[in-house]
Amino acid sequence: MGRYELAPNFILTITKEHDRLYAQATGQSQVELFAETETQFFIREVDAQITFIRDPQGPVKHLILQQAGQEITAPKLNQVSG
Repeated sequence: MGRYELAPNFILTITKEHDRLYAQATGQSQVELFAETETQFFIREVDAQITFIRDPQGPVKHLILQQAGQEITAPKLNQVSG
């Protein structure tokens, strides 16, 4: 879960609802993620895969989005407490 910056002002938000993961990019519809492995997921609505990359301590530090022949590394944004 968290927010990942694909490009300036273009954020991919990953959420969990009822044991399912969802992704929603800025200005786009929410889509469900389907697990291939513990860290690799695919999207059925479009030909895209997401891989979560963990740091040595375990937390996810970024994700890699593979879509339309491109591979985009998106760093995880720090949560701002309010």
